[in-house]
Amino acid sequence: MKYYAVKVGKKPGIYEDWESAKENVIGYEGAIYKSFSSKEDAIAFLSSNNTDNTPINKPTAYIDGSFNKETMEYSFGAVLFIDGKETRFKKKYPKDEYSVHRNVAGEIKGAGFIINYCINHGIKDLDIYYDYEGIHSWYAGLWKAKTPIAIKYVEFASEARKKINVNFVKVKSHTNVYYNDIVDSLAKEALGIL
Repeated sequence: MKYYAVKVGKKPGIYEDWESAKENVIGYEGAIYKSFSSKEDAIAFLSSNNTDNTPINKPTAYIDGSFNKETMEYSFGAVLFIDGKETRFKKKYPKDEYSVHRNVAGEIKGAGFIINYCINHGIKDLDIYYDYEGIHSWYAGLWKAKTPIAIKYVEFASEARKKINVNFVKVKSHTNVYYNDIVDSLAKEALGIL
């Protein structure tokens, strides 16, 4: 059984089905919600004080990926701050040659999307908060790319590094980091699997 914890929404609380939770978050600006396999974890999420409202003035992004094993679709969720303004992104990709990499495909696509978005908007410095090490290690040339998606990301990175300085910050996944939870939810929402 899954439990859906709505921390910020129309009616915060714990719901036992996605339809009930969805009514309280879809269309609600700044909704914070997450699914859990145990009620205790959902309660802990709701009771945590992790609602960081500190303004972010430097260009900063949080990214995460997700995967639907039934459809083989993958996705990313991202939150980007430019000049203190928050913009949210989510995108689903259909089953393709990258689906074998599951959520990693979404993480890579999300990083590439955000970096490219910043380049196209004249951003020269960006902090990216991530929870999958490959996002940083392939981009920085610390890991050898062996798969087609990693090779493509490394090729993208070699050009992107000429236009933007990206500082990568590792976040431990599923530890109630405010914006990491949001991008996790956005990635799942893109797939309709929250």
